[in-house]
Amino acid sequence: MNLPAAITGTLALRLQGVTKRFPGVTALDDVDLDLHRSEIHALLGENGAGKSTLIKILSGAHAADEGHFIVGDSEVTVSRPNEASRLGITVVPQDILMVPEFSIGRNILLGREGGLARPGRLSPGEKRTVEAVLDKVGAHFDPDTKTSTLSVPHLRLAQIARALVRPSEIMILDEPTAVLSEPDAELLIERVMQFRSEGKAVLYVTHRLSEVIRMADRITILRDGKRVGVFLRGEVSRVDIVRLMAKDIANGRNGAEAESRPPAASYEGSRTHLQIRNLSSGRRFNRATLSTSSGRIVGIAGVQGSGHGHLIRAIAGVDAASDGEIILDGRRLPLGSVRHAVEQGILLVPADRRGAAIVPSLSVRANLCLGGRVRRSVRRFGLRWPREERKMAQQYINRLSVRPPHAELRIGTLSGGNQQKIAIARALEGDARVLLIEEPTQGVDVSAKAEIHSLLRRVAVEKDCVVIIATSEFEELIGLADDIHVMREGHLVASFPGSEATYHRILESAMS
Repeated sequence: MNLPAAITGTLALRLQGVTKRFPGVTALDDVDLDLHRSEIHALLGENGAGKSTLIKILSGAHAADEGHFIVGDSEVTVSRPNEASRLGITVVPQDILMVPEFSIGRNILLGREGGLARPGRLSPGEKRTVEAVLDKVGAHFDPDTKTSTLSVPHLRLAQIARALVRPSEIMILDEPTAVLSEPDAELLIERVMQFRSEGKAVLYVTHRLSEVIRMADRITILRDGKRVGVFLRGEVSRVDIVRLMAKDIANGRNGAEAESRPPAASYEGSRTHLQIRNLSSGRRFNRATLSTSSGRIVGIAGVQGSGHGHLIRAIAGVDAASDGEIILDGRRLPLGSVRHAVEQGILLVPADRRGAAIVPSLSVRANLCLGGRVRRSVRRFGLRWPREERKMAQQYINRLSVRPPHAELRIGTLSGGNQQKIAIARALEGDARVLLIEEPTQGVDVSAKAEIHSLLRRVAVEKDCVVIIATSEFEELIGLADDIHVMREGHLVASFPGSEATYHRILESAMS
């Protein structure tokens, strides 16, 4: 393949014949990848295709079992993250890794402070540095803000800002826009294109194909741990990319094709009826009112800071509510009580998977059994029954196509999409009457997204459950939600049937 002049002869990094094995699975099988300066190189693949493993090899978190790692003109050995950093490789991971009790400014500078730095307070110079990098990514919160008080989108912006404190020549961005609003994502994309113009090599990992089509100079596609193709801009269409990514396509079945949608349940005669009346939470959102019944999927759309995530967390009792009512089947529930919400079957799948939805160090089986509402067969006489737990876990693994399909595998080693499937499965095992999901498919590939959407439809109808989705990805609600509410600046500003929704209608309501 002939490279364009802007890419030829400017090799920054190359992997040759890289293979990585874990017990029972080959995560990468003889994979080649090269990055050139002044290039944005997109890395695509379904969840479980090997992208996360490849990134960990580039970052020094994993060492390859076979293959060559070349930086510039020299072959190197990278077995620790600090070695990758010394070689000029910076990774912005998909997961948010910060110290909750530190200020966001201290987290941004963590590991890059001078000898006289104080954990509790930033110096004037440090504060100027943090403000400058936050401004570059469009974040305008105070550097002294306590990290634990910030939303997931704000933490994502801060994480990207951290990479700009001491930018490297090789930058690896893993799902950088996954939880950002459209304006924030646009600002970040402009910054990434600026990296290219500055001569940096950028590996851009994303499931947002529109971003890939728009700005990637080259595209590498992985499937089942193997490289199935590398293409120049314009050589492949969106349809071609999905076809190459999806395992089921290769086997003659379109894995990205969603199941036909079952009919939504009517309000009349439904088992569960949820009413939210004038619910408020300080400056986060005000006087939110909506009503729905089991069998229906309700979407709450909003850009970053609109309050849509805070609203469903308040319904779950996780965030405090200052006023209003939550009424489930005619019974008024106490505000701000997770215990009462869980007892009534109101279960939340939060946006921050690793921080709040799963325990990365535990197995898939153990994560599924964390809740107190698991089936009786795995909790007899107050005791755990591992054999029944494994049987239950394997049922979900098979039903949701979790890969690798091993109940005892540590969940932290799974891809983000597979982690999300298990987080949703735990809520299902809890026999949710109201299932609340924040950003359900952030960082999830095309095929896994279709699987999760199909699962949510079945849950709503077959389990007779209320499903409420809070998302900043408006396309996700088209064809999925029965009813859509739009939040802007803490207020519900528009409501309409899902059948009447268009992307532009949602965006116009969210941004006006």
